[in-house]
Amino acid sequence: MNTTELKRALEEARPHCVPRGLVLINPGNPTGQVLTYDNIQEVIKFCAREKLILFADEVYQDNVYADGAQFHSCKKVVRDLGEEYSDFQLISLHSSAKGYTGECGLRGGYIELVGLSDQVKSRIKTYLSARSCPSTIGQAIMGLVCSSPSPGDESYERFAKETKKIQDSYKKKAMLTTEVLNSMEGVKCNEVQGAMYAFPRITIPQRAIEEAKVQGIPPDDFYCWQALEKTGSYVVPGRAFNMDGSGNHYYFRITILPSEDKFIPVFDRLKSFHRDFMSKYKD
Repeated sequence: MNTTELKRALEEARPHCVPRGLVLINPGNPTGQVLTYDNIQEVIKFCAREKLILFADEVYQDNVYADGAQFHSCKKVVRDLGEEYSDFQLISLHSSAKGYTGECGLRGGYIELVGLSDQVKSRIKTYLSARSCPSTIGQAIMGLVCSSPSPGDESYERFAKETKKIQDSYKKKAMLTTEVLNSMEGVKCNEVQGAMYAFPRITIPQRAIEEAKVQGIPPDDFYCWQALEKTGSYVVPGRAFNMDGSGNHYYFRITILPSEDKFIPVFDRLKSFHRDFMSKYKD
């Protein structure tokens, strides 16, 4: 984590607005990174110096795959920093939908407000109360996330077995995703350490960029639409995450979510499409 880049982005924004907060997604979407304890500590210190509220999006905290990687909650790191940070303002978010419980299907979640006044908490509660809430199933699942079976409980062994099976499958698919993407011409992908996505950089041939201009769409959109038409699988262009690309370098996001029986065929189709795409528009 480079706080110099955070400072640059903050100073760039200040002539246009008054920045109030910083959003930290860990494990990351779309990049799949898992921040170290020291990374998070630096972000917290940066927010304290700049008087920014930290929004900690930690919905992927159960999705950590890389050897040696570990999830650290922002609240724990704040508490470890001691009394000096006792009034640090933090809003933490968690969800049932992104871990092994909901797997992007069962929707529910919560927020925790740390270091905020009772008046602010009351306003936020009023605002949220006026909005739609999760379904009954979503609320029940969130209850299970917050209070999972413990050793000695009747269902614990089954819970532990099923959880491990899902996590092992994700780890396998994360490793395969990194390996497959890096085997494709002009594609470079960092290790998928956690979450459910990879965010590879792709070098798009100049002829494809020119064709995209003719069609009036950005090059990464052009690549992703072509992939959808040829494979039936949708990958998200980098510009959806404010990564517009430069030169011939662009980005797209792809998920590792498909079940193992569908996973290999999906990537086989993507590899075949990519090979044909690069050949067709080769400079």
